[in-house]
This record gives sequence, structure tokens and C-alpha cells, in this order.
Amino acid sequence: MGLFKSLVRLFQRERTVAQLVKWLDVPEAELREWLGSAPMWARGYDYTRFTIPKRRGDTRTISAPNEKLKALQRRILYRLLNPLPMHSSVTGFVRGRSIVDNAQSHVGQGVVINLDLADFFPTITTERVAAMFRGLGWDADSATILSRICTDEGRLPRGAPTSPAISNLVCRRLDERLSGLVQPFKGHSTRYADDITLSLPGLGRNKRLRRHKGKSRPDRSNRPVRSPSRSLLTTIRRIIGEEGFQIQMKKKVRVQRPHQRQTATGLVVNQAVHLPRTTRRRIRALQHRERLGQLDATGQKRLRGYEALLNMIERQR
Repeated sequence: MGLFKSLVRLFQRERTVAQLVKWLDVPEAELREWLGSAPMWARGYDYTRFTIPKRRGDTRTISAPNEKLKALQRRILYRLLNPLPMHSSVTGFVRGRSIVDNAQSHVGQGVVINLDLADFFPTITTERVAAMFRGLGWDADSATILSRICTDEGRLPRGAPTSPAISNLVCRRLDERLSGLVQPFKGHSTRYADDITLSLPGLGRNKRLRRHKGKSRPDRSNRPVRSPSRSLLTTIRRIIGEEGFQIQMKKKVRVQRPHQRQTATGLVVNQAVHLPRTTRRRIRALQHRERLGQLDATGQKRLRGYEALLNMIERQR
């Protein structure tokens, strides 16, 4: 938190629209149009909306900004958002961090818990984004302008370049609370976008959590945790709800013990970070077909992606 607080102190004097003009190189009159009720598509700022299929059969709506809007969002990203540090438990949408970093935190733990947040980007509303910018020191008008530039139909859009960084900043308190919940027990919490993983050592079915001696202390807003099966999961659900999110109920909350396959962001973490057995078999099959000259361009692209992931795992092991 030290670096984050020191950067936020730069914004302690409320920054105004006039200062936002200098940061974004946009005329003040044009920025102030975002405060009005007129549709901004009439000013050339618009989205193209389409759906793509999910692996489980549903569809996901993508809102892709046009070039004019994307250019403005990228200025916000590069000049206002990227300089801010993200919480150490965040591994998604952060330069230099990956799903392998996410998985390494949970290697060799006694229990690994996986859960997903439901409707992650759409849950983050324009009001929440404005509150985030206010927390960074922008005045009310500036925060409203920035939040409206970065949201679509009142929500954070999938497809805008600013959405990943904004989601991480909005989730900072959630990340702090989950980390504070498990750190006193030598546990770890990580989040890769909407995918949350928590792990703790040495928990048997009938064992109770015991705090380890050290400087770290639990978040005072978290109630005492008694057992991993009920109290911990209840506290996790409560924290997530209090921070304005919900657990994805279509996917079960997965509690994995050492005798089971433990995973984090799709990678096996029982003793070391590995690709799942089914993925390794798929890679060998694709490599065999390539040697036989039977792999089309799509298959070759998929194989190169798998090999790149495998190399990244080997380098970071």
C-alpha cells in the first residue's frame, strides 16, 4: 500500500477539468460535453457491439470502441491508469505477470479454493468507476467525465482498452481483504480477472485454522475464521458480496485437497506448476499431426500457443 498511497498523494489536491485537459490533450469544451445528456455517438464516440460464443455454450457481449473513442481511452490508460501500482495479489492485466505467476503462489498447499466472479465487467457500473476516480483525487466533474468515457450503457465494457486496469483498481479493496483474510494463516490469495484462487497450508478435513506468528494481521473487517469448510467460505462470500460482486454459481466453488488435482487458472499446482494431463496429450497429438503434415493453419497456431505456454512454465519453474 505504501507506493499506492504515495502516488495517490499526488492527487490529494483535487484535480480539475482544466488539468484533465492537459493530461488528455483534448479541448475543455469537448470534454465537458461528456457531462451533458446528449448522446456522444453524435460527436463521433461510439461502440460496435457483437457477441462471441463461450466455451460452455453461452455468449459474451463485446463492446468495441471506434477509433476516436479508443484513442481517447488509450490516453487515459497510458497517462492516468498504468502509472498506478496494482495490488500484489493481482496477476491479470498487469505487465510482467501471468497465469503462471498466479499458479506459483499456490504450489504445495494443503487446500486450494477456486471461485469465479459473476458478470465481472458488467457488475462495475459507471458510478463505481466515478467513485474510483474520485478516490484518485479528481474532482466530481472530472471523475464523471472519465467514468463516462470509460463505460458503455452504464457499465464497464468488454472490449475497451481501459476496462482491465479500471477493474483492477475498483477491486483493490476486495484484493486487500481476501489477502488479509488468509495471510495470518500463511495462506495466499490471487486474482486473475474474475478468477480468484485462495490456498492455505496443512488443512485436514477436521483440522482448524491456526494463525501463524508474524507481523501480518488479518483485516479487522473480517470476522474470525474457525474451520476451512464453513467459516472460511462463508467469510469469503460475505467479503465478495460487501465489495459489490457475486460468486458465479454456474461453476461450483472448488475446494481441492492434496489427494485431488489442485489447479489455479487452469494449471496444476500440487507439487509444481504443470499443464493438465489432457492439455499435454493434446499438445503431443498436435505435434504428431504436424510431423505428418496433417495440421492446418488453425491447428499450427493453436500448437504454437500451447508451446509458448509450456515454455513460459518451464522458464518460471
